[in-house]
Amino acid sequence: MSEQKPDTLSLMSFLYNALPEDFDEHLETKNLLLRPYQDGDERDFMRLLQESMAYLSPAFPGRLSRVRVLDDARSQVQQLRTDWDNRRTFEFGVWQKQDNRYIGDIALKNLDRSVPKAEVGLYFDGWPATRQLAQEALDEVIHFAFGPLGLNKVYLRCTTANESYGSLAESCGFMKEGVLRCDHRGADSDELLDLTYYGLTRQDFESKQQQQAANSTAVV
Repeated sequence: MSEQKPDTLSLMSFLYNALPEDFDEHLETKNLLLRPYQDGDERDFMRLLQESMAYLSPAFPGRLSRVRVLDDARSQVQQLRTDWDNRRTFEFGVWQKQDNRYIGDIALKNLDRSVPKAEVGLYFDGWPATRQLAQEALDEVIHFAFGPLGLNKVYLRCTTANESYGSLAESCGFMKEGVLRCDHRGADSDELLDLTYYGLTRQDFESKQQQQAANSTAVV
């Protein structure tokens, strides 16, 4: 007798429930507030896309093509909220607490619940001048990924144009895992781009936490 395969709905239910049922959606650091998007964020969302278009085009071609006018931005914000509620993508807007200025976007996307793992995607206003704030946000999202979400790995992919984000990832403990040649098509051309992969495992994360705790104890 052959083994019975689970039906599609049962498999989807299993994948959905592989993540915890409840957790705090708002993350806070010394300088930043990170939260899911909500109605009313569309103007800030569109402004940052327009200001960042030059370096977003290789990595976020779909988003740039979908958001042309304010109604598009409003629809995109609503879709991101829906994706969060359905646990497809955990995308945070990033605001500075000092002046409530929206400065960036950081997401855990492309979830593979069989590992489980997720890809990090991010962009920030005034890059690279906002690098320190981006690192602060990325560190917090990493804690969210390995803490409440219970992921075992997060990874980040960079084209040559966005390699400075790879350097940022390394500052947060990611390791360069390799380069996949001609693995991504540019937004406005037929050029095939190389992608550099950076990864951070649960073991990496826990080792870093233990080292930081040891250093803190030594200082005291």
